[in-house]
Amino acid sequence: MKKLIMCAGLLLLPMLSNAQEQRSDDYVEYRQAAFNVMGWHFKKMGAMIQGRIPYDAVEFKRRAVAVSMLSALPSEGFLPETQKTELPTRLKPEMWYQKERFDKYMQDLIQATAELASQAGMEDKDDLRPAFGKAARQCKTCHDRFRESN
Repeated sequence: MKKLIMCAGLLLLPMLSNAQEQRSDDYVEYRQAAFNVMGWHFKKMGAMIQGRIPYDAVEFKRRAVAVSMLSALPSEGFLPETQKTELPTRLKPEMWYQKERFDKYMQDLIQATAELASQAGMEDKDDLRPAFGKAARQCKTCHDRFRESN
């Protein structure tokens, strides 16, 4: 019976390995999706701030709240086992050696987007420029340091 259990375990080992590999890729896809959705909302807010589309305080608030909530999600996808992913990613390898700095940037982003969400809804978009600019700089700081160019 013990031999049968050991044989079954050995036969299942490759499947477990593949499941773990798939799991790591799922985390990469998760963090990329969260960043993509954040970017979608952020671009629309930027277009309002820059006057490329009409400013709508209610819509801006909705998007700012979404970005604030989304900003807390990507960190969950940066597990050490995702470092060796086969998926295309623009993450620079040095992030893994500077994880504390990266985590600080992510916390700064969460704080900046929360501030933006709390101020959003003002009737004058110019009153939102400082908070929007701060959140945008947090994105740029991390991108400059840890994201490959296109």
